[in-house]
Amino acid sequence: MDVFGKRIIVAFFVLCSTFFVSAQTWTQKLLVAERDYDAGRLVSIVDNISGGFDKALGEKGYTREEKIRALKLITKVYIFLDDEPKSDEYMIKLLKADKEHKLDAKVDPAELYDLYRKFRSQPIFRIGLRTGVNKSYPNIINTFGTGNTGVVSKIYNGEGQPPQEASVNGGTGTGFFINATVDRYLDWGLEVGLGFELRNSQYSVDNYITYGDSTQVNGINQAAQFAVLSTMVTHQQSFFRIPLLLRYNFKYDPGNDTFRKIEDKVTDRFIPYIAIGASYDYLLDAKYLKGNRIGGTEYKFDADLSLKDLGLITNSNFSIFASLGLKMRVRTHFLTFEAKFNKALLNYINSENRWSSNPQSTYDLAFVEDDFSLDMLSFAFGYTYSIYNPQKLKQFR
Repeated sequence: MDVFGKRIIVAFFVLCSTFFVSAQTWTQKLLVAERDYDAGRLVSIVDNISGGFDKALGEKGYTREEKIRALKLITKVYIFLDDEPKSDEYMIKLLKADKEHKLDAKVDPAELYDLYRKFRSQPIFRIGLRTGVNKSYPNIINTFGTGNTGVVSKIYNGEGQPPQEASVNGGTGTGFFINATVDRYLDWGLEVGLGFELRNSQYSVDNYITYGDSTQVNGINQAAQFAVLSTMVTHQQSFFRIPLLLRYNFKYDPGNDTFRKIEDKVTDRFIPYIAIGASYDYLLDAKYLKGNRIGGTEYKFDADLSLKDLGLITNSNFSIFASLGLKMRVRTHFLTFEAKFNKALLNYINSENRWSSNPQSTYDLAFVEDDFSLDMLSFAFGYTYSIYNPQKLKQFR
């Protein structure tokens, strides 16, 4: 075969080889690049697989899983080429593409672990949204009535025994709320959070003015109470609350790597937690949602009466709370389920205006508010969204 013929054959094979490479999918090119890396052929890997990141390729480019593999491969290539700026650049790209990326000690080299620990891979903060229901528990401090409190009895939220021949008309004292918090992870399973909450709550009071009577049961005199007048009011209030909390997440294992935070070590889907906190509570509005009286003169209920405008309710209050909850991991975010008990620290009623500012309930309803703190038990369902900004840690810059 002459020289010209040999050149034709070589050109043919080169053309076929070029066509074959160009016809490869990005999936195939990535597989070839991974084999080249295992064989130590590093120089051409980045050029061969970088094109698959082009968003204009659509489905013809990398899938999400392939993109993560490619970014990780390029990061390892630059590590072994001693190109620190490029390895840092692609480590950040990897952490943006795969939040809280987990390394595999069986596959990933120690050099990649060493680089990984130098970067912030955890959320800078998390935003939690929750909504749920609450139940009021008035905690009585002092009892008051229109006259001798010895002949006045009260039942809150329909839970109690009425006088004889009287009924209980009050409701269960349930309301609803919605809140949002911004959480920041500290260390050792601890998080701190600050937020706001809009809370709507209710409580009802059955108020009885009674007289005593004596009856004989099996030859023994027993005192009995009968209602002369029965009053029922349902009290509704709205609060704007600013809670500050400290949360402890269980299933936290610090391990041997001091740079890795809680989520790196948690592989369980469910994470229980407890929290304590305090809140400033500002009264937006308060009113009698409904009211009625049985006995005495006729009473007509005024639904437009604002107890806040009358100054009957304390505008500002403080409370402490404790909660027990469960996080269910959804990738790097969470669904949350929580039970919380809230203890108010101050009197809900403005004692200075108990009589003068509330003639309607005092005289028309024959009802006077007790001094009490308004405690709450609540149940919530929510979603927590993680916000990331991967950067190299200051001590390694």
